[in-house]
Amino acid sequence: MKKIILTFVLLISISQHAKATTWMTSFEDAKKLSIATNKLILIDFWATWCYPCQKMEADTWRTPEVESLLSAYIPLKIDIDVFRKISNKYSANRIPYVLIVDAYGEVVFNETGYKTKEQMLKVLKKYTINTKVFQNDFASFYKKQTPEIALSLGEKYLDASIYLKGKIKYDFLKLGGIYFKKIKKLTSKKEYKQKYSQKVNLLAGAYKLLIKGKNEKALKYLDKNFKEVEILPENKVLFDFIGFAAYNKLKDKENAKIWYEKLKTDKNYKTYLSKSRKI
Repeated sequence: MKKIILTFVLLISISQHAKATTWMTSFEDAKKLSIATNKLILIDFWATWCYPCQKMEADTWRTPEVESLLSAYIPLKIDIDVFRKISNKYSANRIPYVLIVDAYGEVVFNETGYKTKEQMLKVLKKYTINTKVFQNDFASFYKKQTPEIALSLGEKYLDASIYLKGKIKYDFLKLGGIYFKKIKKLTSKKEYKQKYSQKVNLLAGAYKLLIKGKNEKALKYLDKNFKEVEILPENKVLFDFIGFAAYNKLKDKENAKIWYEKLKTDKNYKTYLSKSRKI
């Protein structure tokens, strides 16, 4: 793991001698640098013939205020006439087109059209996030996609959303769902059902409702979709945590105590207790 990250870090030495406003043009290098520096990637899709793109370059991207905030991102310019494959992947048929993506290229934010300095500053401030919590998983996923890492990334996006507010909170919840869907593509139907479906349903269903503050719906989801006796040992702490946290948020002390006693049987219960206070 350390070897992978150290390889990516070599790219940093190149960028350290350049200005913060130097835009990359290689998506693969941008992804590696994103992993190494724990930054999201900001992509500007443009073309030489695009007047709004030229105006945005002069009046938005090159302003000191925007340049300052760009240092929190890996800035990447994609000429849609040169890099058609990646442009088609992100449906960049109308430009200017600005995206913010994670180290694997999944979209966090996207918007089409000319952006003033003020509009861009608002976006950049909102999505300035340190992604260190994902670093090891992204490094491993970049090397080889596995269902275990996809599951871990999905869960971490849900966990991270707890600390966010507004639209970006829901952007992260959506990203979690994207990584959960990757698990199906990386497994057979039999393997998915036996090893992953229960935890994915707990996370993408009940836990997601809990994070959204829909505590009663989270409990109904548990009751409707799961039987406690059928919960796999590795998923029991998550199951108990959701039940406890939901009742606790509803101020139902009697039921919260019952679920707390269940949760307390796991050696890592204090970690989940701490998490429940953040929701």
